[in-house]
Amino acid sequence: MGKAGSTPTRVNADLAETAAVVAVAENRSFAEQINYWVRLGMQVERATSAEGRQVLEVATGAAQFSMLASEERTIAHATVDARMAERVAATSFGLAARKAGQVTVSIDDDGTLVEVGPDGSRRPL
Repeated sequence: MGKAGSTPTRVNADLAETAAVVAVAENRSFAEQINYWVRLGMQVERATSAEGRQVLEVATGAAQFSMLASEERTIAHATVDARMAERVAATSFGLAARKAGQVTVSIDDDGTLVEVGPDGSRRPL
């Protein structure tokens, strides 16, 4: 069993893959890397200082990046990236495009580019 007080949870595959790579580079275990990112995110969201509120305002589009110091811009960019990745993971862009009558391109399980028509027809490229 893990450390006292730990709780099993699921992590999205893309985050798990990235965490595994970063964990090695940062000399952390996988769990330590996930916990580090969770704590970092928690601190950003809990920020009660004027600087913390400014970072969140910038990340939500209510203010400009130029108003932040370099370190704050880094945090704001990371926040935006995380929110974008969350939305991308939850959205099927190909399906939405095909419903709109557009042809899409995808990669199949073998790594081959495949054209997918609005009707669902597939053609290797």
